[in-house]
Amino acid sequence: MNISTFQSNLDFIKSLYFREEWKDKDCRDAILEALEEANEKIEKAFGDSLHRLDEHKPTVEAVRKVVNKFPSTLVYEDGDGCLPIQSAAGGDASEYVPILEKEGVKHKVGGEDARGGLLLVDPSDDDGWNTLQWLVNVGDDDEDVTQLNALKELRKMDLLVKRDIKEQELLLTSCWKESEKRFEYLVSLDPDALIETRFHNKPLIHYIASQSDEQRIILLLKAAFKHHPNRGGLLFDKDDQGTTALDCLYNEKGIEKIMSLLYDILSPKRDYPILHHVFLKAPQHINIFMRKLPWAFYLKDHNGRTVHQAVLAAGPDIMRKNDILLSSLTDNQIQTKDPITTLYPFAAMAVGEHADLENTFYLLRRQPSVMDRHSRSEIDTSSNRRKRRRIQKQQVK
Repeated sequence: MNISTFQSNLDFIKSLYFREEWKDKDCRDAILEALEEANEKIEKAFGDSLHRLDEHKPTVEAVRKVVNKFPSTLVYEDGDGCLPIQSAAGGDASEYVPILEKEGVKHKVGGEDARGGLLLVDPSDDDGWNTLQWLVNVGDDDEDVTQLNALKELRKMDLLVKRDIKEQELLLTSCWKESEKRFEYLVSLDPDALIETRFHNKPLIHYIASQSDEQRIILLLKAAFKHHPNRGGLLFDKDDQGTTALDCLYNEKGIEKIMSLLYDILSPKRDYPILHHVFLKAPQHINIFMRKLPWAFYLKDHNGRTVHQAVLAAGPDIMRKNDILLSSLTDNQIQTKDPITTLYPFAAMAVGEHADLENTFYLLRRQPSVMDRHSRSEIDTSSNRRKRRRIQKQQVK
């Protein structure tokens, strides 16, 4: 029997009973029972079909019509206990996730806190991943854009929120070459999640460093240098044991391998002052960085400081760890003020509770004229203050 014949039969039965031309109650009850059974089979057919969206590729509007007509199909489980939204997110039908999610919220699929099934744990996954984590993880390079668009659509509908990135560990699950665009999109929504995400009691960068996939390390480091340049691309962030991410990478992959990765990441543009961070935070590694990335020695940081100025500004304790820099200061550098503190190098060595008077006098002996300049600067400043007071006084009068 085809659909048109079945519809014709229903219309006939409805008309017959509506006009009371046929009053047999037992016949009517038997027909209703048959229709209920047929309706259950129809819902089952659509429920099964929602798990195969990647095969027959209906329009999004057609999916909306089906789930509106048969809401029960949203919770129809496959053989693994997964719902249609989970099959879509974990397969090749990610473009249907937003509509299934939207309708799922309306019908409270998974309960009040499951966000329409988006935060529902996949029963077939041993790691306990939920639908959203699968959506940002699975697929290959060709599918990355489709799944990225699904994420953007969820974001527009406020079904993907900023806190999900940390709470659902989305940077960890998306940090793969195959999901690179999704990873970059999520990082752009919450760059601080690169710092604040922890897994197995480790910062994200330390955990990724312990993995074997170099592409994951490259992906994470590129994002860290882009979004946290003032923190040295997180290379010098420490875990609970005080180990920097750089040392963790060295321990897992070896120094030469990591330096090769850093060279590939930083050398093409040659505009990132990596040596400033190494001198300040990991001076024990400066030799290999100088050898691999010598061009960075002549750059200035975001404050406009040279390497020498950055180390001097960090204080005498840091300068002692990099004493080679002190002896390499040129006469011109000794006579140049810091762009932020406006201190000459000798003055920078003389301030703080760990002031280094020996090196302060060394710098003064090298260029005693800076003392005169320093004094003149103070006189000029005092003179300017007096002038301002006189002007203010006149204005008051």
